[in-house]
This record gives sequence, structure tokens and C-alpha cells, in this order.
Amino acid sequence: MTPTRRTPQQRDRRFARVRRLTQAVLLTSGVVSAVLVGYVASAAKPVAKTTVTVPSTPATTAPATSTGSGTYTPPSTAAVTTTTVCTSTPSGTVTCY
Repeated sequence: MTPTRRTPQQRDRRFARVRRLTQAVLLTSGVVSAVLVGYVASAAKPVAKTTVTVPSTPATTAPATSTGSGTYTPPSTAAVTTTTVCTSTPSGTVTCY
């Protein structure tokens, strides 16, 4: 037995059903994507950048001197500070440099 041939109207209705199904799937996936992006954007933690000043060992600014009379002058010292920048990621990882 051979299958019955479809009329042009039946074929058009079938294409219309497939077209509506495809549009529904695409529309639903677009809406779900928008909702997911909105959720992720609201749940993300901002990257925080802080500047911390860390004191280091004092640096010598003048050499030790000795006078001819036998007195000793110790070198003067000044504190040296360095700037450390720390960044954190949304997952909580902190990197300092």
C-alpha cells in the first residue's frame, strides 16, 4: 500500500505548526537566557580593589661616621613604606601585588 498524498492545505498546516513550535522554543530560550543573565548579574560580587600601606624595614639615610675625637655618630633611619594593591574576585580569591 502506498501512503496517501497530502493536499497542499495539509502541508501548509503542518509547516505552520512546525513554525509555531520553533518560534515558541526560540522565544522561551530567549526569556530563560534573559532571566539567567539577570540572576547572575545580581548575584555577582563586585571586584574590590583596596590599597594597603605596609611598613617595611627602616632604610639607612646616612652612613655611620666617626669623628677624630673618638665620638661615634650612629646612622639616621627613616621608615620606608610600600604600597600593596589587593584585588578580590567574585569567588573570593585575593591577589596582592
